[in-house]
Amino acid sequence: MTTAETGDIRQRILDEATRLFVAQSYHGISMREIAEAVGVSKAGLYYHFRDKEELFLAILTNCLDRLEHGITQMQPTEPGTRAEVAAMLRAIFAQPPEQRAVMRLASNELAHLAPEARALFGKRYHEQFINRITTALRTGMERGELQQLEPHTATWILLGMAYPFFTPSEPREPAALEAIVDMILTIFFDGAAVGSQEPGVRSQNT
Repeated sequence: MTTAETGDIRQRILDEATRLFVAQSYHGISMREIAEAVGVSKAGLYYHFRDKEELFLAILTNCLDRLEHGITQMQPTEPGTRAEVAAMLRAIFAQPPEQRAVMRLASNELAHLAPEARALFGKRYHEQFINRITTALRTGMERGELQQLEPHTATWILLGMAYPFFTPSEPREPAALEAIVDMILTIFFDGAAVGSQEPGVRSQNT
């Protein structure tokens, strides 16, 4: 088998396992079922991944790398914290639905993994993703664009507004996703109360 063929099979395993984990959870699917979905033997599956935990971590890492690349590529349209956060959210929602669902899957299933594996992925998750949002918010506070808040808590509140949409059943159309991003930004930066901002007026750095 050539290197290219080996890479193709590995990618097929990752794609099928992602679909199955998202649909049935980490404990809801077996390596036998994954092998059958890919069309390889169990021995062939174990040739590429030592066990289900290693396969699951490979899926999470692959998702994280794609997300980091998307955030890096999606540059803000103008200066300011709001524009920076908007670019990050748009990069997240630009990911295929199954990839967004992996982010939700990670938060739900990491507790089932060995402590060492959980710590390793958690470190990467914060370095490649969470800390980028936290840094943007902290910088906004230092520049006086945002009120003084605990930046890590603010990060999780922002992401908490987005996480419900990290499922394959959520909207896929670009216009619907853009409307979701706009609403998250409006509520997070402007508030939802009537009178919190004049109608038709958006804050600086929108």
